[in-house]
Amino acid sequence: MNPTEVQGFDIESYKSLIQSDPYGFFGFLDDLSERKHTISKSGIKLERQLLFTWKKNGLLPFRTKVDADKKTWNRYSFIELAWVQILLALRKQGVGIERLKQIKEGLFPSNFYQEALSVDSLDQILDTNSALADILRDKGISSISDLKNFKVDPDLQEDTQFSLFFCLLFSSIMIRANMVIYIDQEAKSGIINIDSMRSSPITGVADAYDIFSKPSVITININVIVVELVKTVDFSSKWLIGFKLR
Repeated sequence: MNPTEVQGFDIESYKSLIQSDPYGFFGFLDDLSERKHTISKSGIKLERQLLFTWKKNGLLPFRTKVDADKKTWNRYSFIELAWVQILLALRKQGVGIERLKQIKEGLFPSNFYQEALSVDSLDQILDTNSALADILRDKGISSISDLKNFKVDPDLQEDTQFSLFFCLLFSSIMIRANMVIYIDQEAKSGIINIDSMRSSPITGVADAYDIFSKPSVITININVIVVELVKTVDFSSKWLIGFKLR
């Protein structure tokens, strides 16, 4: 699934954001993708068997190296903890494994690098000292043509945790956007920016009607997920100082 196929997700705005401040954007990514948290200390109530089932079914998107180093399962990034909370919230609403797989593929598309990075943003990334720049160079990627022809492997996704889902977290935390994920009866994912609906009430009402007139719609507020994690996770990053739900 292309990220541009996720209803309500404007990939062009993120391309512009990356171009304007690649160091800050990917510095924030490095911060949120560092595995230094545990499930137990995060306050998340999750049975070990359920975690194993999710792993077996590929629902934890960045865990490709676990068989080589099982100790990595003891630590999680902020991104991963937020995703676990999303999975738990969807499960409570009766969403089954197969549908969760579809949702996961929509929010963690394998071609996200190719879709999200432009010539200008890649050049700026390679000029910074970010971990992603080093990883891309190690993969032999020094131009946009290299990236377009490169098949992004699971290890690269795990090393950087760059995804559409991360962009939604970024919007929620840094831009203070009130982001809501919705899933319809066909497991198609979409994004609602409540603030945009407020600023354009006529268009917003029409969009809301189109979404909520479907037979079955599930919604998850990302801001609520982040706020709950900030309460329990020892996250000392400067990025989250002062963050609160409006």
